[in-house]
Amino acid sequence: SFREMASRNRDRKVFVGNIPYDATEEQLTEIFREAGPVANFKLVSANGKAKGFGFCEYKDPEIAHCAVRNLNGYEFKGRALRVRFADQDKADSVGSSALGPMGASMGGMGGGMG
Repeated sequence: SFREMASRNRDRKVFVGNIPYDATEEQLTEIFREAGPVANFKLVSANGKAKGFGFCEYKDPEIAHCAVRNLNGYEFKGRALRVRFADQDKADSVGSSALGPMGASMGGMGGGMG
């Protein structure tokens, strides 16, 4: 079904945060290739300035899972990269991100507030 395809697609994409501002997409693609073949890496920028995060899309959900497990906390240019699934980003950007890993595991409890 279309929904299944969409969720499979989403599962292949990981959010990458805490990226050093002088990092290039090429350098990051190299790092993320350690988990497996990368379909696309996109650094997010505003007005030509790097925002310090991006998205890595893998060819395969299994590889994306592997990347989240193995590359979260990867040290690059003195910073620990934050790696998690991209679709969690919207749900927890409301403030549970301050809780770190705990926030993610609680899922959407209290999502109806506000």
